[in-house]
Amino acid sequence: MGYYSLEPPISKMLSTYPSPLLVQPDSPRRIREFVEVLGKHFRRELQFDSVPFEAAETPDSLGYVPFEVYLFHEVASDLFEFDKPVKHRCIGACGFRWYEWSDAPASWSLQWVWFHPYFRGRGHLSKAWPHFIAKYGEFHVQYPVSAAMEKFLEKHPRTKSV
Repeated sequence: MGYYSLEPPISKMLSTYPSPLLVQPDSPRRIREFVEVLGKHFRRELQFDSVPFEAAETPDSLGYVPFEVYLFHEVASDLFEFDKPVKHRCIGACGFRWYEWSDAPASWSLQWVWFHPYFRGRGHLSKAWPHFIAKYGEFHVQYPVSAAMEKFLEKHPRTKSV
């Protein structure tokens, strides 16, 4: 896969997990690697200096900030083979981090969101949003965000920006 390829990861193992799948430091390494690939796409598209998520990150890592990442996936129907395990395609991810603020109480912050261009605007994040609100409360959103995310946030309130 070349630098400019946006080929999403595909896996048989995801067929046993819900989407979005909560990914934490103790999640299987392979699943964390899928998220890292999507994080690299995020970095390149939005021209950030660093990847927002690395598969090797653990509580023992230098500078570790607690995270909860969600991996969005769906059946890769174009790859269906009769009598073979169903493959799932990783279509997006988003990551929350726990921050100790100097001017506000500690809280979760939505650090990044990235979906493959073919899967944008299909309601995946909208569908998960109520779960995020229920789990994280009135969480912060880290800026800068893309124009598309800005529009999303206008339609889906209950967040505070930092």
